[in-house]
Amino acid sequence: MKTKNLLIILSILFFATSCKTENKFPTDKKYWDTDDYDNVVRELRFGTKPDEKLPTFDDPETKIIVEKLTDQENFKVVLDDNELGLKHKNEIGEKFFKIWQDMTEIYSQIDRKDIYVYEKERIEVFNFGLALQLRYFKLGNDEIKQKSDDPNASNVSETVNSNVNTLIGNYMFYLNEINNEKSYSNIGLDLIAEGIDQYFTDLVNLYPNSNYDNLQEKIVLLSNKTKSENIKSSLLKLKKLIDSKKTLTKY
Repeated sequence: MKTKNLLIILSILFFATSCKTENKFPTDKKYWDTDDYDNVVRELRFGTKPDEKLPTFDDPETKIIVEKLTDQENFKVVLDDNELGLKHKNEIGEKFFKIWQDMTEIYSQIDRKDIYVYEKERIEVFNFGLALQLRYFKLGNDEIKQKSDDPNASNVSETVNSNVNTLIGNYMFYLNEINNEKSYSNIGLDLIAEGIDQYFTDLVNLYPNSNYDNLQEKIVLLSNKTKSENIKSSLLKLKKLIDSKKTLTKY
């Protein structure tokens, strides 16, 4: 009888713990909305004890949490939906952008050797933001044009171009991680290189005629500085892509 009672108690405790975790992290949902993100990010930032390990891709028990946290489909399902209005998508995009800014604080810890404790998770959070911003800024510019009497007016073009320049500047912040390359392992540096290959290529292809002078200057400086051959290769490929767009616009 005692054994049976013990099993019942353990089952209740397990169920209670599971429910508590489920309430904090709704991993059963296909997509997380901005309310889910608000709750999860708050829990990860302020509800985690100093000696408690954060969810990681390498931990089978918590992997699902960080996978859901960095799943880009959570915002793509709204921002890429052609059936939804621009105003609504912009409102959601703005909420996600503010949430992402808070997300960047979650995995920023370094150890006593100045090495990032959660490098993979940190980079995936950055990648989440790069993909998000590409959509968010375009939607904002599309709405500006939609509301304008003359979408081709000079003041409209100036506003749109200013927003694109802000986007390019935000992307350049990602490259600042190369200045911290001693805080990353070779695996982390390779992930940064992959991010450059994917997201910066998307940026340049979406805005081929934009001014990338500051970005190109940064590319040259960082390609000379980095010790990572993969990052150097990615930077030089990016520079070549930008140069190719300049050549096309001349003709």
